[in-house]
Amino acid sequence: MLTKDLLRYKIQNGQIYPQFVKPTDSQLLAIAEQLISVFEESPDKARSTLLEASKHVMDSTPGTPLVKRGLEKLLLDRTEFDTAPNEELIAFRQKLFTETSRLLSQEQFLDYADYQQKVEQIVRNEGQPEGTALRDRLYADLPSCQPILSFKTLSAEHLLHRYNTAQVQGLLLHCNSLTLNLTDSMTAELRQLFKYLRFNQLLSTIRKERIENEDLFQITVDGPLNLFYKTKRYGMNLANFFVAVLHQPKWELTAEVQFRNKRRSRLYLNESCGIKPIAQQFLAYIPEDIQLFQEMLHNKTDDWQIHPGSQFLPLPGDFYCFPDYQLIHTSGVEVAIELFHPWHQGHLLARLNTLAEQTDTRLILGVSKELEKKPIITEALEASAYFSKFGFTFRDVPTMGALLPILNSLVDIDP
Repeated sequence: MLTKDLLRYKIQNGQIYPQFVKPTDSQLLAIAEQLISVFEESPDKARSTLLEASKHVMDSTPGTPLVKRGLEKLLLDRTEFDTAPNEELIAFRQKLFTETSRLLSQEQFLDYADYQQKVEQIVRNEGQPEGTALRDRLYADLPSCQPILSFKTLSAEHLLHRYNTAQVQGLLLHCNSLTLNLTDSMTAELRQLFKYLRFNQLLSTIRKERIENEDLFQITVDGPLNLFYKTKRYGMNLANFFVAVLHQPKWELTAEVQFRNKRRSRLYLNESCGIKPIAQQFLAYIPEDIQLFQEMLHNKTDDWQIHPGSQFLPLPGDFYCFPDYQLIHTSGVEVAIELFHPWHQGHLLARLNTLAEQTDTRLILGVSKELEKKPIITEALEASAYFSKFGFTFRDVPTMGALLPILNSLVDIDP
């Protein structure tokens, strides 16, 4: 993903326009191929060696330096470095510094040659390799010296599409809100988009509207600037969500972008922007938390089966919910679970208000204990008759002790 200093955009009359590159530009494709080749040859080399070779390509080719730096950043994101701490080197460095400090504190020690000889003796006693300057050995674990383990390659054209995607993602890291309009196609791709929303813990407001004789889903998602809790993580999740949007056949995205000490600008994009999907659709992928939840449920009861949320649940006022989980009882009773994480304060309050008068909606609400600590949430939960009957709190994932009584009560009251 691109940092703010690598973004290219223009702001005119309150509109912000990402400056995309042409994925068919022969000059850019040639530069991308050279950079990819450098990274493909990098495994087992040091980070500094890779950066030096990459810099040579960027300095010796034509084109906008900012674009080339952006391409390099995206390639670095696909490179795995050995960042594990070298405990042996850390211990050696500490012992050497301790011993040399002791030597320097001795008043009778004045001869530098003698001092140098004693240092070399310490190094030999520690079994350190010879033939390398002591300075280089001491700091062989600096980031610049980290060896490269692997690089996940890609084509030059794919890299340019990824660059354009990263331009949008970088802007979304600074947005107040995002609105997405999608056709009501109910395809596997659309359902997968809502799964991405839940997987990235982006709770949204979903409404169904009819515009110009066409049914549309309107999805409104809070941006990181609207939050006060782990905004960096949330912003990354929102940026990752944009990758799933690219798989939709027809979409329209509007976002309010605001950089620090700047006025808000409006970002508008649709499927005609020319960015191709940069990742595969993992339609059969089951997240780790779902697998854990499935295992916990199976260990407690065989009466319920759990699946990732895959169907819309209609709510009052033309609103919809796309739950995290769907559970099916052996009797055929179906129940949905919607989880609210620490940054979902506004959406939880809205959901409690929507369900205040409901008695037949089979939707269980799970609230993070971190979110529950907020006075406004504590008060709302205590006042909610719906939550007292169909709600529970959790830390990391729901527990069977809190959930099973609610599930069994739904079976008991089912007509």
